[in-house]
Amino acid sequence: MGGGPSPQQKQAATAQANLDNQLSNVFGQQFQFQQAQQNKANPFYTSMMDKGLPYFNSLTDASSGTTAQAFQPAKAQLERQLGQQTNMLPSGFAEQARTDLASQQARAFDQQLQQNLGSNFAARQAGASGLLGQAQIANPAQYSGQAIQGNASVMNAPLASPGLGGLLGGLAGGMASALPF
Repeated sequence: MGGGPSPQQKQAATAQANLDNQLSNVFGQQFQFQQAQQNKANPFYTSMMDKGLPYFNSLTDASSGTTAQAFQPAKAQLERQLGQQTNMLPSGFAEQARTDLASQQARAFDQQLQQNLGSNFAARQAGASGLLGQAQIANPAQYSGQAIQGNASVMNAPLASPGLGGLLGGLAGGMASALPF
């Protein structure tokens, strides 16, 4: 008298199980890919977060860093000009010219130092953000959630189709509720 799962329900459950298996396979492949990518990216992001810009020391070295190197051609040019006119220059002129150039270099270094410190801090933040992004990408909730939802839809579906007893019981209940007492 009672029923069981209808053929359509059995087909739906089988189809959902097949889909869950496919999602599981895709999840496994995606997880392996993500792990491989994280193994490549995480050392870079960790280094950026811990150390900042890899060339930061060169940016902040006043005597031989990038600013000092940028002024080397001007210093060489000044010395060539001063060397050619050694006897014709007034007293103290060469020393003042060297001091002026050194002052220009110091001002350029100071102006760039603040920017360089900000860039280094931004690089550290980018490293931390990269690690956080990798953690979010590695979260398996998206793939596993789909499989869990599919399984829940099968588990929550009414698996029994009403048989003759269910049909008679439904009719009797409906008639009883229609009678006024």
